[in-house]
Amino acid sequence: MPTDRVAEHIKLHRMLGVTRPPKKITQEAFEGDDRHLRRLARLSPGEQADANDLWEYVQDLLYTDIQSDLLVYLLPFCLQAWHEDLRGIHDGYGGLIEYFYPVLADRHIFDLHLTAEQGAVVSEFMRQTIVEEIDDQRGLSFEGSRVRPYRWFRALTTFGVVRPELDRLWASWWTLDTVGRAVAAVQYTSCLMYPENENPVFRPWTSDRGGGPPGLWEFEGHLYSHRWQERNVGFLREVLTAERVGEALVQAVERLAGQPEHAAATAVLEDFPLCIATLKARCVELPQLLETTQNSSAMLTWSAQGTS
Repeated sequence: MPTDRVAEHIKLHRMLGVTRPPKKITQEAFEGDDRHLRRLARLSPGEQADANDLWEYVQDLLYTDIQSDLLVYLLPFCLQAWHEDLRGIHDGYGGLIEYFYPVLADRHIFDLHLTAEQGAVVSEFMRQTIVEEIDDQRGLSFEGSRVRPYRWFRALTTFGVVRPELDRLWASWWTLDTVGRAVAAVQYTSCLMYPENENPVFRPWTSDRGGGPPGLWEFEGHLYSHRWQERNVGFLREVLTAERVGEALVQAVERLAGQPEHAAATAVLEDFPLCIATLKARCVELPQLLETTQNSSAMLTWSAQGTS
């Protein structure tokens, strides 16, 4: 692991107030074999956890009683895996992350097992990671499903399920004071403006490559009976208006002056008046979609499909 990531990992342990594992491990292993727990407990802050050990531990968290002090010690290793997956540093954590999100959403981690201060540390780490990924966004033309923007879109949307501080994340992003934040704003706005098969930023879905515009309500991981937290829904209803989106789009285009994305962003801005009816309808509809409990039997979609 590079030195800077080691330092960040150690810092996370310190901010959580735990730099040593508990003396006694009482956590039940879901499948009966606790060797992964013993290996994880032997790790020092800054060391790299084995992906398979973390996967087994997440299963323990999902399906057995949680040993709180062990959780606090091992949580930075889980968060580091989540960080590396989102940032595209390590592609071997996908299966783990799919189950880590339900742990955060369903197992009362923040109200039963972490103090308020520890919960704030976790939230800040997650927000900062998502903003870092947004800051690195480049490009306004994508084809297929294996493209970078999907990562930050779904991390942002899933954050709204697991934590109630979307306003702080949104405020950091919509300062638009980096090229990446401006690019991400254009990417996001395009999904509010265009019919699904006419989005110039995200080419239409195909059977062999997937793709298409990201669904702004799609969650990452195994979250099939979930919705955004009410505070986040209320916030989005307040800030997501056609007027504010239009102002942000103008600001984003200005920020991209001299950048390779400027021409494509300008084209989206020029289309804005033509798409205003669709955008207004979707600004109203998106909070409704995000407050709808999502499950595998109901496929959510825009009712406002736009016009050609």
